[in-house]
Amino acid sequence: MISIEQCRGARGILGWTQQNLADASGLSKTAINNFEKGHSDIKAESLRAIRMAFESAEMEFLGQNGIRKKTEDVRILHGPESMSILLEDIQSTMAARNGEILIMNANNNLSSQVPTQKLFDHIDLIKTNNIRQRILCPEGTKNILSPNDECRWIPADISQRCILTFIYTGKVAFQLWDQSIIIIIDSNIAYESEKKRFEHIWANAMLPTEQKSNTSKQVQT
Repeated sequence: MISIEQCRGARGILGWTQQNLADASGLSKTAINNFEKGHSDIKAESLRAIRMAFESAEMEFLGQNGIRKKTEDVRILHGPESMSILLEDIQSTMAARNGEILIMNANNNLSSQVPTQKLFDHIDLIKTNNIRQRILCPEGTKNILSPNDECRWIPADISQRCILTFIYTGKVAFQLWDQSIIIIIDSNIAYESEKKRFEHIWANAMLPTEQKSNTSKQVQT
């Protein structure tokens, strides 16, 4: 789960005192001190709390004793294959970490950007792993990537101010400049920020089954 050496080392990298770790993990300073000195057995749930506190601070645990500070990783994709490469990254990321896929401002052109087999692979990923996929799209758009997608519509004025964005388990991807470039950011901070924005718009967006008379519903970014 986490060793004494990893605990001490992670605190050192972050500049945390035992009290800082206690506050972040919800444990007492005495419990942290006893663990690091090996004076007492510690419960599995307490070890999980310590590890989660460090992981929330962008620490990674490698093997039995290794640690490192996670850095933000930015990957830029160019050309007509960029969407296919993005779907491959989504597939590998979701297979390893689970979670859900959020897509902002997708339209009917999205599925045409990838070969049919890539699309089938994506649908199979969702079905096999029981992954929830939610999509915000311009009013009137349907069947973006998968028949089981949860879709909500956003008004044109909102859609025109958004770019195609994928939000998935610690990563965010933006498509820029008429589909020619996709930027993938591996960052929990970026992920949480964009997820919060998505959830706000989702909560105010219109269900596809709602009548035209409801399109005046206000949505703010």
